[in-house]
Amino acid sequence: MGIRINVQSTFLLSELTDSILAGTVQGMNQAGEYLLGKSLEEVPMDQLTLAQSGTVVHTTDVDTPVQVVYDTPYAARLHEHPEYQFSKKSNAGAKGKYLEDPAVENRKEMGDIVRAAARGELLG
Repeated sequence: MGIRINVQSTFLLSELTDSILAGTVQGMNQAGEYLLGKSLEEVPMDQLTLAQSGTVVHTTDVDTPVQVVYDTPYAARLHEHPEYQFSKKSNAGAKGKYLEDPAVENRKEMGDIVRAAARGELLG
């Protein structure tokens, strides 16, 4: 003897899809903010100009990536030269690859942020 259960949705599939996509976009933006915060732990801070130039360019759709940007004339040079020594005690964690390394090291956490937002879970 078998059992059959029919489940009928009370919402439209398009509403569910729209909700998931909106949550995904929100999560992408939150993940960008998270990455900015993590990168600030490693960015060289002589006069704070580089750190203060850090920003997140939010997206409005899942097909456009979120961008974490440091916008000074020397941002790329400092990022691409990990051999530079930033040894001030007040900036002990500073190093080159200050954006790339946190992105790689925290990819799971950023993925978790996007997945949770897509599911509609509130994040603190």
